[in-house]
Order: sequence, then structure tokens, then C-alpha cells
Amino acid sequence: EVEKVLVRMKELAVQSGNGTYSDADRGSIQIEIEQLTDEINRIADQAQYNQMHMLSNKSASQNVRTAEELGMQPAKINTPASLSGSQASWTLRVHVGANQDEAIAVNIYAANVTNLFSGEGAQAAQTAPVQEGAQQEGAQQPAPATAPSQGGVNSPVNVTTTVDANT
Repeated sequence: EVEKVLVRMKELAVQSGNGTYSDADRGSIQIEIEQLTDEINRIADQAQYNQMHMLSNKSASQNVRTAEELGMQPAKINTPASLSGSQASWTLRVHVGANQDEAIAVNIYAANVTNLFSGEGAQAAQTAPVQEGAQQEGAQQPAPATAPSQGGVNSPVNVTTTVDANT
């Protein structure tokens, strides 16, 4: 509805500026513009959704509350989270196509997540198991993935890689 009012206001502004209307006609146009402005303000004051005023600041005092005012306990961002039993994996699939005689080598030397963890306690590391037969012949032995210990609880990182040139 506001869009229709704005379109009408634009039409009146163009008509008023084209030079064919007298001063009395422009006065009448100005009165209509003021009425249309009042209509937009009325719509803005009364527009509600779910008992909240959408286009005015009448609901501002209802919208902003602190967690304590709402009876909520704010979450602390320094609370440690447990990753026990979590796993992450990725798969690399290579399709060579017409160039079947080309050699592709993929070496993963280390997956280190030490920088993702911080906190109090000793930073002991535990290695992830390396899968048998996952390495190409002649490739260097990859370094194990490590995860730090926080508060004396070790959290291993399981790293699974798959290289399949047949799909």
C-alpha cells in the first residue's frame, strides 16, 4: 500500500513541475502530497506482525532485553568442549581420463590441530593410527596427526584418507 502512495506522490511531483499548472493548482497538489505523507505515517505506526510494530520504534522497548531480564543464564565462550569420539574424514578421488599413463602422487605429511585448542593443563599429544596400505610405494612415511590434551584428557584425531584413481 505504501508503494501505491509513493507512486501517486511521484506522479503529483511530475505534474507540478511540468509548468502547465497555476499556483492554485500547485497548492492543491501540495495539499494532496501532505495527505499522502500522513497516510504513509499512519501505515508505519499501525503496521504490526506478531504484536510487534514493524515500521516504527513503538516496540523498541519490548525488543531489547538483557539475558538477566529474560531469566536466562548467558553462555560463556571459554567453556571447554569435548571432542571425545568425534571423527573427521575426507576423500580424494582422481579421474585421469585419456591420460591414463600419467602418475599422480598424493602425500599427506601431517594433520596438526594443535593451534585449534588452547587452555590450562599439559599439552600432551596422542597420535592417530596410520592405515596400512594407504601409502604409495616409495613415498615418504606421513607424520601422524596430533591433538593436544586439555586437563589430562587425551583426544585422538582420526584421519582417514582415500585415494581412488578407478572412479
